[in-house]
Amino acid sequence: MARQRGRFQLTTFDDLVEQFVGPGLRGLNVGCGWDIRPGYVNSDLAVLDGVGVAAALDSGLPFRDGTFDVVLAKDVIEHVGDAVAALAEMHRVLKAGGLLLISTVHFTSRDLYVDPTHRRGFSVRTFDFVVPGEREVDRTYYSPNSFTAVEAAVIQFHAKMGDGKYLLWDWIVEPLVNVSPKVQDLYEMTVASRIFPAANVLVALRK
Repeated sequence: MARQRGRFQLTTFDDLVEQFVGPGLRGLNVGCGWDIRPGYVNSDLAVLDGVGVAAALDSGLPFRDGTFDVVLAKDVIEHVGDAVAALAEMHRVLKAGGLLLISTVHFTSRDLYVDPTHRRGFSVRTFDFVVPGEREVDRTYYSPNSFTAVEAAVIQFHAKMGDGKYLLWDWIVEPLVNVSPKVQDLYEMTVASRIFPAANVLVALRK
């Protein structure tokens, strides 16, 4: 299984979208907020300009099984009460072979605590638990809906995020941390993650 990584370069959620989403695919942008994307079904609990479908992810999406080729979940699953159920629901609306792209807050990030609606932070390894045998972890009994592969797993730092551009060390730390899964593990397991806190986890899951 090839795990695509931004080795020695910085990666954003839009980079993942550009890398994995081709033309002609039917996409859902769930929990979109103000991030309205042309060509997608834009869905959010809040009825905002550009939101086409008002729905809560953790209450069930109003779409049939296997409706979409790709689901974008940018900065949404940290808000839901049951993250496992949310992943299962996004899995349900994906076609076989479809792709789920996620950006969510890392457990070391200050932003985990800035937003009062955040329920939890995530590790880069969290999503291994919904893929059978991924990195020798199999907890697919948590949900009847498991994914087949983790195709990207990146720890994103603040370098390309607002005032994070002034955190000069993040421009160096991000590519080093993402050299390999082992380095990612060592970063999260040690004081390095407290000295150089991350921003987000970016993941691509294949159904």
